[in-house]
Amino acid sequence: MGGNGQPPLARTILAFALGIVFLATGSSKLIDHSAAVADFSRWGLPAPSALTIAVGVFELCAAALLMANVATRRVAMALAVEMAAAFAIAGREDGGIQLLVPPAVAALCLGLAWASRPSHRMAPR
Repeated sequence: MGGNGQPPLARTILAFALGIVFLATGSSKLIDHSAAVADFSRWGLPAPSALTIAVGVFELCAAALLMANVATRRVAMALAVEMAAAFAIAGREDGGIQLLVPPAVAALCLGLAWASRPSHRMAPR
């Protein structure tokens, strides 16, 4: 944290940028639900319609929390796990962009989680 109790600017920008990414992906799953269901079905996921809604809502909530700088470390870790699953599931079936984007976003999420770790500075005596 900075001297004024605010998180560093770079961390805030990264959290906000990731929030925008997940705002876009979460809303796309709800807006174009049939396309997302088709993807989830092709990937062999159970209950693709319900799962698409659940993942979309999760991503929207996570985006809001990141953009508001609330529970940033935990949210970033949860999103990194989701991206690892996307890589393992969608990457195996589709290849291409699914082998590149989810690991890159997961790495950014892990970087944000690392940057958001609590500071354990010793108080001056």
